[in-house]
Amino acid sequence: MIKILFTAILTYIATSIDEIPVLFMLYTRTSNKRKAKIITLSYYIGTILLISLGVVGALGLNQIPQKWMVGISGLIPLFMGIKILATGEDEDEEKTIKRSENFHVLAVQVIAITIGLGVDDVGVYMPLFSTLTWSENFLMIIVFLISTGALCYLSYKLAEIEKLKVFIEKYERFLVGAVFTCIGIFVMYNCGTIEKIIELL
Repeated sequence: MIKILFTAILTYIATSIDEIPVLFMLYTRTSNKRKAKIITLSYYIGTILLISLGVVGALGLNQIPQKWMVGISGLIPLFMGIKILATGEDEDEEKTIKRSENFHVLAVQVIAITIGLGVDDVGVYMPLFSTLTWSENFLMIIVFLISTGALCYLSYKLAEIEKLKVFIEKYERFLVGAVFTCIGIFVMYNCGTIEKIIELL
Protein backbone atom coordinates (compact mmCIF):
# COMPACT_ATOMS: atom_id res chain seq x y z
CA MET A 1 0.00 0.00 0.00
CA ILE A 2 2.74 2.48 1.02
CA LYS A 3 4.79 1.54 -2.05
CA ILE A 4 1.82 2.21 -4.37
CA LEU A 5 1.09 5.57 -2.69
CA PHE A 6 4.75 6.59 -2.97
CA THR A 7 4.92 5.46 -6.63
CA ALA A 8 1.67 7.27 -7.47
CA ILE A 9 2.80 10.54 -5.90
CA LEU A 10 6.23 10.43 -7.58
CA THR A 11 4.69 9.52 -10.95
CA TYR A 12 2.17 12.34 -10.74
CA ILE A 13 4.82 14.90 -9.78
CA ALA A 14 7.12 13.77 -12.59
CA THR A 15 4.39 13.86 -15.25
CA SER A 16 2.74 17.10 -14.10
CA ILE A 17 5.42 19.38 -12.67
CA ASP A 18 6.08 20.97 -16.06
CA GLU A 19 2.45 22.11 -16.22
CA ILE A 20 2.71 24.37 -13.15
CA PRO A 21 4.02 27.39 -15.15
CA VAL A 22 1.16 26.90 -17.63
CA LEU A 23 -1.41 26.82 -14.81
CA PHE A 24 0.24 29.95 -13.39
CA MET A 25 -0.33 31.67 -16.70
CA LEU A 26 -3.92 30.48 -17.04
CA TYR A 27 -4.92 31.58 -13.54
CA THR A 28 -3.20 34.97 -13.72
CA ARG A 29 -4.17 35.97 -17.26
CA THR A 30 -6.35 39.09 -17.12
CA SER A 31 -8.95 37.69 -19.52
CA ASN A 32 -9.37 34.65 -17.22
CA LYS A 33 -10.21 36.69 -14.13
CA ARG A 34 -12.89 34.98 -12.00
CA LYS A 35 -12.71 31.87 -14.20
CA ALA A 36 -10.58 29.72 -11.85
CA LYS A 37 -13.35 27.11 -11.48
CA ILE A 38 -13.65 26.66 -15.25
CA ILE A 39 -9.86 26.28 -15.58
CA THR A 40 -9.68 23.76 -12.72
CA LEU A 41 -12.62 21.65 -13.98
CA SER A 42 -11.25 21.64 -17.55
CA TYR A 43 -7.79 20.63 -16.32
CA TYR A 44 -9.43 17.77 -14.43
CA ILE A 45 -11.26 16.63 -17.57
CA GLY A 46 -8.02 16.67 -19.59
CA THR A 47 -6.21 14.72 -16.86
CA ILE A 48 -9.00 12.11 -16.65
CA LEU A 49 -8.84 11.64 -20.44
CA LEU A 50 -5.08 11.02 -20.26
CA ILE A 51 -5.47 8.55 -17.37
CA SER A 52 -8.25 6.76 -19.30
CA LEU A 53 -5.95 6.34 -22.31
CA GLY A 54 -3.33 4.88 -19.99
CA VAL A 55 -5.85 2.40 -18.53
CA VAL A 56 -7.07 1.33 -21.99
CA GLY A 57 -3.48 0.86 -23.16
CA ALA A 58 -2.69 -1.18 -20.03
CA LEU A 59 -5.65 -3.48 -20.74
CA GLY A 60 -4.17 -4.16 -24.18
CA LEU A 61 -0.76 -4.93 -22.67
CA ASN A 62 -2.36 -7.35 -20.20
CA GLN A 63 -3.56 -9.50 -23.10
CA ILE A 64 0.06 -10.47 -23.78
CA PRO A 65 0.42 -14.08 -22.49
CA GLN A 66 3.81 -13.88 -20.79
CA LYS A 67 4.29 -11.25 -18.08
CA TRP A 68 7.97 -10.65 -18.86
CA MET A 69 6.96 -9.52 -22.35
CA VAL A 70 4.64 -6.90 -20.82
CA GLY A 71 7.69 -5.56 -18.98
CA ILE A 72 9.29 -4.63 -22.30
CA SER A 73 6.89 -1.67 -22.33
CA GLY A 74 8.94 -0.35 -19.39
CA LEU A 75 11.55 0.61 -21.98
CA ILE A 76 9.29 3.53 -22.99
CA PRO A 77 9.53 5.49 -19.71
CA LEU A 78 13.12 4.25 -19.25
CA PHE A 79 14.29 5.73 -22.57
CA MET A 80 12.16 8.85 -22.02
CA GLY A 81 13.85 9.37 -18.65
CA ILE A 82 17.37 8.86 -20.02
CA LYS A 83 16.65 11.23 -22.92
CA ILE A 84 15.32 13.94 -20.59
CA LEU A 85 18.34 13.59 -18.29
CA ALA A 86 20.71 13.75 -21.27
CA THR A 87 19.13 16.45 -23.45
CA GLY A 88 16.10 17.89 -21.64
CA GLU A 89 12.49 17.86 -22.78
CA ASP A 90 11.73 18.86 -26.33
CA GLU A 91 8.11 19.81 -25.83
CA ASP A 92 7.31 23.43 -26.62
CA GLU A 93 4.79 24.83 -24.15
CA GLU A 94 4.36 28.06 -26.08
CA LYS A 95 3.41 26.20 -29.29
CA THR A 96 0.92 24.02 -27.41
CA ILE A 97 -0.69 27.07 -25.80
CA LYS A 98 -0.75 28.94 -29.11
CA ARG A 99 -2.47 26.02 -30.88
CA SER A 100 -5.07 25.86 -28.11
CA GLU A 101 -6.00 29.51 -28.73
CA ASN A 102 -7.65 28.41 -31.98
CA PHE A 103 -10.51 27.34 -29.69
CA HIS A 104 -12.55 30.31 -28.52
CA VAL A 105 -14.05 28.57 -25.47
CA LEU A 106 -11.75 28.69 -22.41
CA ALA A 107 -12.73 25.20 -21.21
CA VAL A 108 -11.79 23.65 -24.57
CA GLN A 109 -8.51 25.61 -24.57
CA VAL A 110 -7.52 24.25 -21.16
CA ILE A 111 -8.44 20.66 -22.10
CA ALA A 112 -6.40 21.01 -25.32
CA ILE A 113 -3.41 22.36 -23.38
CA THR A 114 -3.64 19.58 -20.77
CA ILE A 115 -3.75 16.84 -23.42
CA GLY A 116 -1.12 18.52 -25.59
CA LEU A 117 1.37 18.76 -22.72
CA GLY A 118 0.43 15.39 -21.19
CA VAL A 119 0.14 13.09 -24.20
CA ASP A 120 3.65 11.69 -23.56
CA ASP A 121 2.54 10.78 -20.04
CA VAL A 122 0.35 8.01 -21.46
CA GLY A 123 3.57 6.19 -22.39
CA VAL A 124 4.41 6.19 -18.66
CA TYR A 125 0.91 5.32 -17.41
CA MET A 126 0.38 2.30 -19.69
CA PRO A 127 3.28 0.09 -18.58
CA LEU A 128 2.86 1.16 -14.95
CA PHE A 129 -0.88 0.38 -14.83
CA SER A 130 -0.30 -2.96 -16.57
CA THR A 131 1.91 -4.22 -13.71
CA LEU A 132 -0.61 -3.44 -10.95
CA THR A 133 -3.79 -5.13 -9.69
CA TRP A 134 -7.20 -3.51 -10.13
CA SER A 135 -7.23 -2.33 -6.50
CA GLU A 136 -3.71 -0.88 -6.83
CA ASN A 137 -4.67 0.90 -10.06
CA PHE A 138 -7.80 2.28 -8.38
CA LEU A 139 -5.68 3.63 -5.50
CA MET A 140 -3.19 5.14 -7.92
CA ILE A 141 -5.94 6.88 -9.92
CA ILE A 142 -7.46 8.27 -6.70
CA VAL A 143 -4.03 9.67 -5.76
CA PHE A 144 -3.72 11.21 -9.25
CA LEU A 145 -7.12 12.90 -8.92
CA ILE A 146 -6.38 14.24 -5.43
CA SER A 147 -2.96 15.43 -6.62
CA THR A 148 -4.58 17.20 -9.57
CA GLY A 149 -6.75 19.20 -7.18
CA ALA A 150 -3.70 19.99 -5.02
CA LEU A 151 -1.70 21.06 -8.09
CA CYS A 152 -4.46 23.41 -9.25
CA TYR A 153 -4.87 24.88 -5.76
CA LEU A 154 -1.14 25.45 -5.29
CA SER A 155 -0.78 26.93 -8.78
CA TYR A 156 -3.65 29.32 -8.08
CA LYS A 157 -2.27 30.39 -4.69
CA LEU A 158 1.36 30.62 -5.76
CA ALA A 159 0.75 32.06 -9.22
CA GLU A 160 2.50 35.33 -8.40
CA ILE A 161 5.67 33.84 -6.87
CA GLU A 162 8.15 34.16 -9.71
CA LYS A 163 10.99 32.52 -7.74
CA LEU A 164 9.00 29.27 -7.50
CA LYS A 165 8.49 29.20 -11.25
CA VAL A 166 12.23 29.73 -11.80
CA PHE A 167 13.07 26.92 -9.33
CA ILE A 168 10.71 24.46 -11.08
CA GLU A 169 12.06 25.34 -14.51
CA LYS A 170 15.63 24.87 -13.23
CA TYR A 171 15.25 21.45 -11.62
CA GLU A 172 12.28 19.77 -13.36
CA ARG A 173 14.52 18.11 -15.96
CA PHE A 174 16.44 16.13 -13.33
CA LEU A 175 13.37 15.20 -11.29
CA VAL A 176 11.31 14.13 -14.30
CA GLY A 177 14.19 12.25 -15.93
CA ALA A 178 15.09 10.36 -12.74
CA VAL A 179 11.50 9.36 -11.95
CA PHE A 180 10.75 8.21 -15.53
CA THR A 181 13.93 6.12 -15.52
CA CYS A 182 13.00 4.56 -12.16
CA ILE A 183 9.46 3.79 -13.36
CA GLY A 184 10.87 1.99 -16.42
CA ILE A 185 13.20 -0.10 -14.25
CA PHE A 186 10.36 -0.79 -11.76
CA VAL A 187 8.04 -2.05 -14.53
CA MET A 188 10.71 -4.31 -16.02
CA TYR A 189 11.72 -5.66 -12.61
CA ASN A 190 8.12 -6.22 -11.51
CA CYS A 191 7.37 -8.22 -14.66
CA GLY A 192 10.53 -10.32 -14.46
CA THR A 193 11.83 -8.80 -17.71
CA ILE A 194 15.24 -7.91 -16.31
CA GLU A 195 15.63 -11.45 -14.98
CA LYS A 196 14.61 -12.85 -18.38
CA ILE A 197 17.11 -10.67 -20.22
CA ILE A 198 19.92 -11.77 -17.86
CA GLU A 199 18.81 -15.39 -18.43
CA LEU A 200 19.02 -14.98 -22.22
CA LEU A 201 22.49 -13.47 -21.93
